[in-house]
Amino acid sequence: MVHAPMYNHHSMILTLLNVKGVNSAFKRRKILLYLKQKNPDLVFLQETHLEKEDSLFLQRDWVGKVLYRAGSFSQRGVAILIRKNFNVKILKQQSDEYTFMNIYAPTADLPGFFVEVSNEITQFGNSYVVLYGDFNNVRNPKVDKTYTWGITRPSQAQKAIDTLEEELDLVDVWRFFHPSDKEFTFYSHPHISYSRIDYFLISKSLLSITEQTTIGTILVSDHAPVRFTLRLGRLSKLRPTRWRFNSSRLKDEQSWNAFKAVIGGRLIQHCSYLKKKSVQHVHELEVDIKKMEKMHSTQSDHSTLLELNKLKAKYNLYYRRKLNIHYSELNTNIMNKGREQGDFLHREQSSSIPNQLYQGCCYKCCIRHILSKSL
Repeated sequence: MVHAPMYNHHSMILTLLNVKGVNSAFKRRKILLYLKQKNPDLVFLQETHLEKEDSLFLQRDWVGKVLYRAGSFSQRGVAILIRKNFNVKILKQQSDEYTFMNIYAPTADLPGFFVEVSNEITQFGNSYVVLYGDFNNVRNPKVDKTYTWGITRPSQAQKAIDTLEEELDLVDVWRFFHPSDKEFTFYSHPHISYSRIDYFLISKSLLSITEQTTIGTILVSDHAPVRFTLRLGRLSKLRPTRWRFNSSRLKDEQSWNAFKAVIGGRLIQHCSYLKKKSVQHVHELEVDIKKMEKMHSTQSDHSTLLELNKLKAKYNLYYRRKLNIHYSELNTNIMNKGREQGDFLHREQSSSIPNQLYQGCCYKCCIRHILSKSL
């Protein structure tokens, strides 16, 4: 992951490519020469198959810096190549600029991987997010794959990607600008099918400065490069990405208890505020009614009487609502008693409801009479 402010006020060209191994010196030279001709500012590679100490093999005359992360297995590993003289400062703490993350997702259906990705990005605060790499997932088989036999429902990993996209307010930038186009980034020889599994997911606030996004040709690897261009000069006019709560935090018991404590405190505080406001409103109504009654007693005009009646109607409406809430709460308590409610109603009907209510009396009337008595 790279967290960096940008000082370049022109276009920033990003290119991602799954290289499927660059252990071979010939293949490594071919791929790096190909990338040099495309003149990108930042290059994101997946499946490098290199050990950490071998990352120096990616250094070239046009590469100013190499950021490398070896995978736990030989078939993994990701790298970021930063073009020489490209003015970028790499930070390891929170900032309000860019957060870049290069990923190579598991081929297995492991949704937890994307939950970890979301948690990692969230730690870097309210920055512009550019998440990219080989997701090993087809987002929409109808337009992102040529062979869809046997596909019935989204995988758990796909659902996790959708959740990540929603929580971080991201968008698949290529699909956004090509809503119905069919272009692909990978060809599977065993399945004899093309698919689009390499993505740039970016903050929605970056869409307005996106100049271009294209999918290249499958030439130097079994994946096609994806190219994405941003116009940085207009960045200052944008607002940072809006904050969204990371719901995966609630799975942790300690975080959940802290969340309940904070929300509970806020609710109590808000309810207390509403109660004080309500009491104040009633007091003001009483004062206004008193003034209006005094005015009407001295003037006795029709307009004053109308205004007085309006104030009294508001006053009565307040208490009518309070009583309805009270009735509802008592009604719920009675109904929740299960079998006891029948005995309770029978006892109350026999002892307290006037005989004239039994003739044609509806159940609701009985309940209301009992509740009125309970008050």
